[in-house]
Amino acid sequence: MQAECVTDPRKRNIKIALSVDFDAVSHWMGTGCHHDNNMADYSSAIFSGQVGVYRLLDLLKSHGLSDKVTWLIPSHTTETFPEAAKAVFESGAGIGLHGYAHEGIYQMTEEQEREVLEKCIAVATTLTGRKPRGYRAPLYTVRESTVKMLREHEFLYDSSLMHHDSQPYFTPADPPIKTIDWTQPASTWLEPSPIASQAYPTDGKHPLVEIPSGWYNEDMMPLQYLPHMANSCGYISMRVVEQMWKEKILWLWDHGRKEGSESADFVFPLLIHPDTSGLAHIIGMIDRFLSWL
Repeated sequence: MQAECVTDPRKRNIKIALSVDFDAVSHWMGTGCHHDNNMADYSSAIFSGQVGVYRLLDLLKSHGLSDKVTWLIPSHTTETFPEAAKAVFESGAGIGLHGYAHEGIYQMTEEQEREVLEKCIAVATTLTGRKPRGYRAPLYTVRESTVKMLREHEFLYDSSLMHHDSQPYFTPADPPIKTIDWTQPASTWLEPSPIASQAYPTDGKHPLVEIPSGWYNEDMMPLQYLPHMANSCGYISMRVVEQMWKEKILWLWDHGRKEGSESADFVFPLLIHPDTSGLAHIIGMIDRFLSWL
């Protein structure tokens, strides 16, 4: 979709990349796993699969956006809330992968990562009738093996990395950044890190487009209280987050064209969750922000 600032008559070619991560219970199993998780924590996740998802489906329909968004659904959510997953698919939305149980890459071996990805491909294919082509890593956790596997399965895009905040680019095959071993002489780390190209791959590798993503483009971390997870909040005013998103749009409105391409001056990624934006005190802000766009 395209957006125009009502206070500025100048035209801009803007792409709004609106997506929904339907985490539900999976979040508390993977990256949100903690030995103190209890029935109340899981209850807030069940809200996502039984209430929040339908509120967001209704909201998107009211804005004419049902078939213009992508839902990235952990396969645990698809199998635990099959009617909700079916409703998302039947709304016309795109369907992408988001792990099985919202696993963090740091929690798995490479063999486990491959098994999870292949299971998720099978679950999504059963739901939609075709193989998924989009991916976002749970909690944006990606390593070199992730990129390799996505290319092997011919995914078209990933939305987990932050090399740029408002322009798509080809996912680079960055080598691992060498960490410092403080028990060794300083000479072992006094060297630059190799950074791979973000250009179209010329080495025969399957091109994988990176859709900008990032912490400041989502609802959950500032607006949802996650009692056992660092950096969660939940008590920030919705208007603070709304204004932050507007400030980004307005700055890019004035300056984004310098970095743009023929297809768009800039991309504004916006990520929401039924767990968060489905809550009664937050969904009104999302409604208002979509109207502003």
